[in-house]
Amino acid sequence: MRSHRLLPLRGLGLLLLMGLVGCMPTQSIGARPAPDVLASIEAYLQRYQPGPTPRVFQTTRFFDRHGRLLAERWEEGRRTWVSLDRISRHLIDATIATEDASFYIHYGVDPLRIVGAALQNAQQGQIVSGASTITMQLARNLFLGPDERYDQTMDRKLLEAGLAQELTALFSKDELLEAYLNLLNYGHLAYGPEAAARVYFGKSAAELNLAEATLLAGIPQRPAELDPLRNFPAAKARQRVVLDLMVRHGYLSPEQADAVFAEELVFNPEADANPIAAPHFVEYVAAELDRRLGAGASRRSGLQVTTTLDLTFQELAQAIVAEHVAELQPRYDLSNAALVALKPDTGEVLAMVGSADFANAAIHGQVNVAISPRQPGSAIKPILYAVALDTGLISPATVLWDTPVTYALGSGLTYTPRNYDNRFHGPITVRTALANSYNVPAVKLLQAVTVESMLATAQALGIRSLKADPGHYGLSLTLGGGEVTLLELTGAMAALVNGGVFVPPRAILTATDSQGQPVDLGPIPGGEPVVSPATAFLVTDILADNTARAPAFGANSPLRLSRPAAAKTGTTTDFRDNWTVGYTRYLVVGVWAGNSDGRPMRGSSGLTGAAPIWHDFHEAVLQDPALLAVLAAPAEAEAWAFVPPPTVERRPDCPPGLVCRRGGEYFSRAWLEATGPEGPLVDAVESVPSAPVYVDRGEGPQWVAYCQVEPAASRPLLRLPGRWGPQATAPAAGDEEAVHRERLHAIAWVLEHPTAVNLGPCAELAATVAQIKALYPQRPPPTVLVDLAAALDPQAGPVPGTVVAPVVVSGSDPTPAARGVGFFPAGPILHHHDCPGHYIVGQVRQADGAGLPGVHIALVDAWGNRAHAISKSEAVDYGRYDFPINYFANRYTLVVVDEAGHPLSPEVVVDHLQGEAGDFPCHTVDWVRGW
Repeated sequence: MRSHRLLPLRGLGLLLLMGLVGCMPTQSIGARPAPDVLASIEAYLQRYQPGPTPRVFQTTRFFDRHGRLLAERWEEGRRTWVSLDRISRHLIDATIATEDASFYIHYGVDPLRIVGAALQNAQQGQIVSGASTITMQLARNLFLGPDERYDQTMDRKLLEAGLAQELTALFSKDELLEAYLNLLNYGHLAYGPEAAARVYFGKSAAELNLAEATLLAGIPQRPAELDPLRNFPAAKARQRVVLDLMVRHGYLSPEQADAVFAEELVFNPEADANPIAAPHFVEYVAAELDRRLGAGASRRSGLQVTTTLDLTFQELAQAIVAEHVAELQPRYDLSNAALVALKPDTGEVLAMVGSADFANAAIHGQVNVAISPRQPGSAIKPILYAVALDTGLISPATVLWDTPVTYALGSGLTYTPRNYDNRFHGPITVRTALANSYNVPAVKLLQAVTVESMLATAQALGIRSLKADPGHYGLSLTLGGGEVTLLELTGAMAALVNGGVFVPPRAILTATDSQGQPVDLGPIPGGEPVVSPATAFLVTDILADNTARAPAFGANSPLRLSRPAAAKTGTTTDFRDNWTVGYTRYLVVGVWAGNSDGRPMRGSSGLTGAAPIWHDFHEAVLQDPALLAVLAAPAEAEAWAFVPPPTVERRPDCPPGLVCRRGGEYFSRAWLEATGPEGPLVDAVESVPSAPVYVDRGEGPQWVAYCQVEPAASRPLLRLPGRWGPQATAPAAGDEEAVHRERLHAIAWVLEHPTAVNLGPCAELAATVAQIKALYPQRPPPTVLVDLAAALDPQAGPVPGTVVAPVVVSGSDPTPAARGVGFFPAGPILHHHDCPGHYIVGQVRQADGAGLPGVHIALVDAWGNRAHAISKSEAVDYGRYDFPINYFANRYTLVVVDEAGHPLSPEVVVDHLQGEAGDFPCHTVDWVRGW
C-alpha cells in the first residue's frame, strides 16, 4: 500500500458517492498474494500489522500415533482456521444478518447503509455510525494499524471503503466471509468459529445448532463484555438482538426466533481445561517444531502433529513410574524417575515420562529428566566395550585384570578406581567384566582405547551432551564422569539392536497445517552404521547373559525378563543417579531414578532403583497383545532370541580357570582372522614350559600359579597384563613402568588366589616377590616355592599331591634360584629293579640333553651319614653318577653342590624301601643344568 491517504477527499457527499459508484481511482494493495485465502490474509497481515509470525495465530494440536489427542498449544488465543463448508449455516446466516445483510449483493460498500449512516451522522453532528460492511471491517483489520483502526475520521472511512472495494475485486464473497469469520474474536480467548464452538459448547463449528449459533454471532461486537461464561445475561440480551435482525431480514419468523431464544443452552463444562496426556513429550515435540520451523511455530502455526507416541504405552509407563517411586521413596529417599521407550528399528519414541508427577513442584516435576543431562554411572560402559571390540583390541574372551591401579593426574593428585563391591576379582574375561559391571578393568580398558575414541563413538551414537574436551572427563568417563541424557543413552543402546546402525530418536510422524496440507519438516535422518554387526551382537550377547552377570546381580535380578533381554545398570558413586537401560529385539527402554535436585539417595543402586521400573514396564508390554502389535513383535518366545550375524562364530575356547559363555564363546570373524592359527585366545593365553609355584603361609605349601623355565612341560597359562590385541607383543614406549607396576599387582593377587597364570621366569621370581613386598608392606611376606622337580609333569600344579623338592625363592637366605644359577631335577624320581643292588643312580645333563661331567652331588641319609659323587667323563657313562646305599629302609637327601660344598640345586628326597618306593631297591634321579 503506497499511502494510507488514498483519496484526499472531504465530506459526507463524497463518501456517499464512493459507495454508489463502487470504484477507486487508485489500486493500493496490489495483486492477490496467494491462491489460498489463509495464505493471502497472512501475507497482508505480515505486510501491514506488527507482531510475531505467523500473524494468524492458530492452535496446534498433538496426536498420538493412532490419532488420539494429546494436547493443544496456543499463544494469544485459540484458533483453527476452517473453510465455510466446515461452519454451521446457522452461524453464517446469523452473522450476515447482524453485520451486513446485503453482503452478497454489494461491491464491498453498501450504498443504503451509507445513506442511513450519513443521515444519522448529520443529525448528531459527528460520526456515530460508519456503515461498515463485513468487507470494510475485514479491510480495517488487515490494512490499518492499531492506532488508525478506531480513528473516527472521514479520511479513515474513505480509506476503509476503498480497501473494501479492492478486496471485493480480488476475492470471492465466500472467501471474504471465510476470512472475516476466522479472524473474529469470540471472547474467552477463542478466535474464529471453530475455536468458539469448541470452547463454549465442546463441538465443532459445523455442529452448531441455531440457538448456539445466534449466541455466538452476537459476541464479536464486544467480546470481553459478552462472554457468556462470564456474563450470561449480557450475552443472552445480545442473542435477542441477533434473532430480531434475522427476523427483519427474513431468515426466521418471529415465532421461530422466540423458540430459539427460549431454548436452553448447554455449555462446555471444561471450557478452560487444557489437558496434556504426555506433557513432557509434548513439550519436547514442540521444541523440535520450533527448532525446525522457527520460534513460536508450535504455538501459533495451527499444525496438526501426529507423533510417534503411543498413548497406551505412555499411560502404562506413567503408572508404573509413579507406583514404583511411591514404593521406593520411604526406603531410599528416592522421589523421582523418568522413562523412555523406543522402537529400535525406527527410533520412534513410544513413551516419554519426564518425571513421576508433572504437577508436583516439590520434586520439580515439570523438569523433563528424560532430556536433562545426568551422570549415567556404569550405564555408559557398553559404548566403551563396543569401541574396544570394534577396533580389534579385545574379544569377549580377552582377559582383563581386576587388580589395584592408581593413575597420576598431575599436581600431586591421583585417581584410584574402585569396584562397586569394594573388591578385586583378579583375571576375568571381558564377558565377566562387562556383565558384572566391574569398574577397575573398564578404566584400564579405557586407557588402552583412549578417551578420544570413546567420545567419538558416543557422539556418533547420538550422545551430543558430551561436548567438553577429552581432558575434562579423563578415565572416569567410562564410569559416568560425563553427563548425558536418558533419551541419548537409550537411543545409543538401540543401535546395538540394529546391528550397529544408529537411528536418531524420532518423535514426529507427520505434520499438516490447518488446511490439511503437509508441512515440510526436513528429511527424516537415516540410519548410520557406527559399529559392526559383529560388535553390536557381541555386546548384546554379553548384556543378555544372565549367568555371566549372576555374581554381581544374582540369578533372578530385575534384569531378567521372560524374553531374551540385554540390560546395563548404572549408579553414581554418591547415589545421586540410578540407571537401567536395556532392550529386547523389539523394544528399547531406559529408566532413570533419583532426585531432581541432585540430593543423594540412601544406598539405592541402578539394580534397586531403576531396574524394577524397567523390568515391570517391559513385562507389562510383553503381556499385552495390543502393545506387541504396535511393536510388530511376534508372540512366540523363540522369535525373541538375539540372532548372531554371519560375521561371528562360536568356539569352545576359554582361558584356563576362567568362566566363559555357556555353549561356547562368540568371536568375530575379523578377530579370528587376526589371531590366525594361534587361536582366538592368543592375546590372553600363552603355552609356555613352566613349573608349579606354591606359597606357604604356615599351613603347608599351596599351589598358586606357574613360572617359566626350561626344560619343562608346556602348559596353557594366562598372560600377565600389558598386552592388548592379537598382535601386540610388548608395552608401548613410555608405558613400561606402568605395565610393570600393573604386573606386580597382578602377581600379588595371584599369590593369594590360585590361578593358572604365567608369573614370568622362575629365575626372576625372587626379585619380583621382593618388589611385591615393597608394594604391599602391610601384608605378611609369603614364602614362595617352585616345584622344579615337577616341571616336566604336565599334570603338576593345581592337583592333589605333595610338593617335590621345593625351592625357596623368597625368604631370608639366598638360594640357588635367588642367585640365578643352579641345577634342578629333570623329572620325577623313578623307582625300579634295574640295578645290581641297592643304588641311587642318575645323570646330569645340559639344557639340550647332553651329558655333563664333573658335577658334584652330595648325599645325606636319615642318620647324617654323607657321601659324595662326581658325574663321570667316560664315554659310556658320560655325565652319569651312582651311590650305593644300604639294605635298610632309609631316607636320602641329594643336592648338587659346588666344589666348596655350596648347594646349586634344590634338595631331592628319596624314600628307600618305604612310601612310594615300596620294595624297589633302585632309584633314578636325573639333573638338568638351568639358569
